[in-house]
Amino acid sequence: MSYPNFDFFKDGPAVVLGAFANGSAGAFQLAGMTPEQRIQAALDQGAVFHPDSYRKEFANGASVAWSRMPWILGCSSRWTDDLRATHYQNLVAIDGRIALAGEHASYYGGWMEGSLLSGIDAIKRVHQMAMSA
Repeated sequence: MSYPNFDFFKDGPAVVLGAFANGSAGAFQLAGMTPEQRIQAALDQGAVFHPDSYRKEFANGASVAWSRMPWILGCSSRWTDDLRATHYQNLVAIDGRIALAGEHASYYGGWMEGSLLSGIDAIKRVHQMAMSA
């Protein structure tokens, strides 16, 4: 579970991240469920921590199994040191007019910080290429 970090002690509705599973056991089990079943599983687990209020205060939910989304097949990148040493510079190299950026092209896979740093790196590479032309 992840609680909201804005207006934490204020009254009113808020967003709670009920589940974020990774690793083969939990993630694959949840991915095999329908969105409605995943929401019920998250409600069951949340009720363990907040038995008197979790289900009562639930208004609605959404669930995505990233491994089942066409063209995505996962929610973030996973590099090993060997794969990064072999392929990373090729991934971030500019290919003609194409420059890749995103968490997958950073040292911080799965995080917005990685996406932002990758974008800055791509901009620097494009600028350097333009200045040397």
